Amino acid sequence: MRSLAEQNYYELIEAPLDGTPQQIERAYRIARSAYLPSSTATYSLYSSEDCAAILRRIEEAYAVLSDTRLRREYDTRLGRSEPATVPSVAAERVARADAPKPLEPVRERRSALDVAPRRAAPELDLENGFAPENGVFDGEVLRRIRVSLGIELEEISSITKINDQHLRSIEGNQYDVLPAPVYLRGFLKQIAKCLSLDPAQVTDSYSNRMRESATRRP
Repeated sequence: MRSLAEQNYYELIEAPLDGTPQQIERAYRIARSAYLPSSTATYSLYSSEDCAAILRRIEEAYAVLSDTRLRREYDTRLGRSEPATVPSVAAERVARADAPKPLEPVRERRSALDVAPRRAAPELDLENGFAPENGVFDGEVLRRIRVSLGIELEEISSITKINDQHLRSIEGNQYDVLPAPVYLRGFLKQIAKCLSLDPAQVTDSYSNRMRESATRRP
């Protein structure tokens, strides 16, 4: 994952490239709240000086993205005419199928994408978009869906650029070692897209389960 200093303004506040002014403002407020002195989520991760520096950059990002003219000029500098999206694994497979095949032995070309999908766990309703019966997407459910599709963690990491350890922590429901909420939401959205799931449903469900787990701790 790129550092905060390397991220563009959209990545910094986790706003869509084609986001409406309302979406930009909402993303800004959420990102800003994560680094305020009152936030406990980032207290142990960043010093007060680091948080202040990040807040300044978030304010700078919002000042540009909330101004129509400045945002248009910034988009031009980014050189992007269309919103960046995280491809689903299915899309990756189609793209690779259309690409010219390298002249090498078939055995060497075999990768995780060529593995036949495995039969899903009985808890998953495969005919209705891989939705769990109880509607809860926790780490174990995400892992079972991934396995049922024959997708390896390394493949998701390659597509999303999310560190393998973060992916394992998410699937293992290791809430204590997960990144700050502003980053976790972004990770969950990207994972959901790779598994052809609803990003909002997965993000909200996982976050709710994490909060419930925190309230049950002694």
